[in-house]
Amino acid sequence: MKIDNTNVYEMGIIRDAYQKAKASEGEEFSKILDRVKTEKDKEKLKEACRDLEAVFVGMVFERMRSTVWREGLIPESYGEKIFQSMLDEELAKKASSGEGLGISRMLYEQLVHAIGDASQSAARTADEKLDE
Repeated sequence: MKIDNTNVYEMGIIRDAYQKAKASEGEEFSKILDRVKTEKDKEKLKEACRDLEAVFVGMVFERMRSTVWREGLIPESYGEKIFQSMLDEELAKKASSGEGLGISRMLYEQLVHAIGDASQSAARTADEKLDE
């Protein structure tokens, strides 16, 4: 299969599938967060925070790359753009692994605090209803 700008129909399908995959990443994080609230699984929350940091770093890489003036003898093909976005995604995952930039750690601490407060207030509300 030749990947270039000549087959507009296939290019549209690829672009739509790529955009749907990007949109599902945010939905997946919210599902993990809801699951963590009920199960109290902090390892899954850490992993979700790392994934969210990777998505953020990937968006930063993408925006940085869009500011570079690109002009050359060979025009950039759609396949090259897809490969470049996949490379940026992998670089973002590597950049956010381990200690990363610290965004995931700060997000994790805030979410643990928020989840703890929410569960404590829910427990207090349940206790008050039992007392009545």
